[in-house]
Amino acid sequence: VQTCALPISAHHGSAAYDLSRSQSVTGTVTAFRWINPHGLIELVGRTGDQDGAVWTAETAGLTILVRAGWSKASLAPGMAVTLVGHPARNGEHAMILERVVLEDGRVLGNFVPK
Repeated sequence: VQTCALPISAHHGSAAYDLSRSQSVTGTVTAFRWINPHGLIELVGRTGDQDGAVWTAETAGLTILVRAGWSKASLAPGMAVTLVGHPARNGEHAMILERVVLEDGRVLGNFVPK
C-alpha cells in the first residue's frame, strides 16, 4: 500500500483582531522580520499609561508590502516609529498593521495603493 502526503496550507485571517477600532503605539523597533506568510514588527513602545511594553505587529504578505513600496530594509532595530493598527481582541500587545509612521513623517502603508 502506498500513501502520499500532500502539503496543506491555511490562512488564519484577521479574526484575532478588533477591526472596529484602531490603536497607535509609539516606540523603538527591536526587530523587523521579513518572513512569509506575513512580516512581523516588534517594538518596545508606549500607549496611554503603559510604557515599555513589547508589541508585535503583523503586516500584510511580502508581495503586498513590496507593491506598497516596502523592502526588508524599510525598518531596522533602533528606529523610532508609530505603529497604527487593529489591536488583538484578547488584550495582548499585538496588532494587525494599518500603517507605520516614520520619525520623518513618511508613512508605510500595509496595502497596495490605488
